[in-house]
Amino acid sequence: MTDIRFDGRVAIVTGAGRGGGRRQAQLLAARGARVVVNDAVAGDAVVVAKEIEDRGGVAIPTSDVADTPEGARALIDAAVNSFGGVDILVFDAGRASDVGSSEALLTDVDPVALLAGLFGGYWLTQAAWVHMRERHYGRIVLWCALGNSVADDMEEGNTVASMGLVGVMNILKCEGPDHDMMVNMVVPTPSGDPDALSDVVGYLAHESCVTTGEIFAVHGDGLSRMFMGVNEGIFDPGLTVESVRDHLEEILDPRTFVVPDEAGQEIQQLLLPHLK
Repeated sequence: MTDIRFDGRVAIVTGAGRGGGRRQAQLLAARGARVVVNDAVAGDAVVVAKEIEDRGGVAIPTSDVADTPEGARALIDAAVNSFGGVDILVFDAGRASDVGSSEALLTDVDPVALLAGLFGGYWLTQAAWVHMRERHYGRIVLWCALGNSVADDMEEGNTVASMGLVGVMNILKCEGPDHDMMVNMVVPTPSGDPDALSDVVGYLAHESCVTTGEIFAVHGDGLSRMFMGVNEGIFDPGLTVESVRDHLEEILDPRTFVVPDEAGQEIQQLLLPHLK
């Protein structure tokens, strides 16, 4: 088997000034990609880009922040103007906001900061998606902070932003394959090896990646799939409060779960068992 390489590809890695983003920028560059090292802290981005160049790679630093549609487009434009296009986007949702999950819900916080956390990933993914669709190729990898399953420098509060991006991913996964565009998520966990996480991102960012709309959790000694699914549940035309209580075990039964690729499959899963 040949090694996975990114020769000729252009990658944007956000939050690349430190932690996991830094590792991923370095990995992609070491395997041949030209990398836009993006970090809100301009000095950190410069340092990492210099590290990549000192090792023979190609990189430019940028501190554009995707907290507005204009900021997101500026980041895409930086890659296009410097390298001619964008093939790969690695978005670290952990840097979207420093507002904790419970803090965001239970206390008065700056709504601008919270909205930036919710929409920053959306705006950047949208800008990248439009560009990639025109080129009929793209790989998008989103960091996802779910609950307390976070590691490295990610904030546990980014669950809000991450779950919003799950919804974005589930919409894009339907259109993407027609244009050779894949979008997936990774979930770091406290027990996960940061280098292993970078390797998972590396596969998902490569042209050989055949999955889309999937969430991968990196933990301990391995890698797992996380998903949202729908099961057969129950069929009861006369559903009552008591029916829910009495059939709860069947309603929650995980043995009939499927992960729908589209709304039609979800409807089929819900209806067909009861039409036989």
